Amino acid sequence: MVKIRKIFHVAVEVPDLNEAIDFYTKILDLTLVSRHKLPEKKLEVAFISGEGCEIELMSYENSKDKKFVEEEYSHFQHLAFEVDNIDEAMNRLSEKGIVFDSVEPIPVFEGKVYYNTFRGPGQELLEIAEIKQKEKVL
Repeated sequence: MVKIRKIFHVAVEVPDLNEAIDFYTKILDLTLVSRHKLPEKKLEVAFISGEGCEIELMSYENSKDKKFVEEEYSHFQHLAFEVDNIDEAMNRLSEKGIVFDSVEPIPVFEGKVYYNTFRGPGQELLEIAEIKQKEKVL
């Protein structure tokens, strides 16, 4: 039997690794953990982390030529980050130039969660969410 301990990381392909590192560290206040070149794969990766999460940002030599497809055609929907207070988080991110898809947080799951979405530097869909009721959401 294989015991899964936890999610190690989530990988996201980005068109420009330097721009993505700046965005995730300066705008979202995550921390750059490490950066690696894999020349045999024509790939450069950076690991960034926050409380309880780690993201692998991946950029191939041809990543700049790729675009995210519409949500209905994509296997990658979004990355969601939990925040303590969505109103404060939206205000702080707005001050840093983030434009949200909605003016107000959006309630879901009978008001147990409030969320809002925005785009990352490679047009990846990102979400912040506040869990209002800590009981099992789904």
